[in-house]
Amino acid sequence: MTNEQRLDRYLSTLFRYVEKAVLLLVGGLALLAIGQLVSAVFTNHQVRLEDVLMIFIFLEIMAMANIYFIRHSVPFTYPMFIAVTALSRLIVLQGKDIDLENLLFEGGAILLVSLAILVIRFSQRYTSDATEHCENAPARDDKAH
Repeated sequence: MTNEQRLDRYLSTLFRYVEKAVLLLVGGLALLAIGQLVSAVFTNHQVRLEDVLMIFIFLEIMAMANIYFIRHSVPFTYPMFIAVTALSRLIVLQGKDIDLENLLFEGGAILLVSLAILVIRFSQRYTSDATEHCENAPARDDKAH
């Protein structure tokens, strides 16, 4: 093994551990934020929709970190789910005084992100079905035809 290969292996291992430490930090901070929100709910004796939506955002962040630990990759749709929840929370925070134009733009953004999630999910299903079909098909002898 050359010095360059050893260095590459060392750096790859180092980055893998740093990546896991940062993901652990992100998950821990999300858990801490959920605790702070729950504490605020009990202190104020009031459950507000924006607090519940914020808890969902933090849960989605934790789920995304967990999925990464299990699969070593994050499906592209997870951040998109977080975006939909964040946009919904933004609409709720603006209340009844929101300009109609802003409401239409934000609602349109939610619709576009939701449609993008559907397109990605269907395209993943289609490509995985096609791949499985090709892998399971019997080998064809092209010379015989």
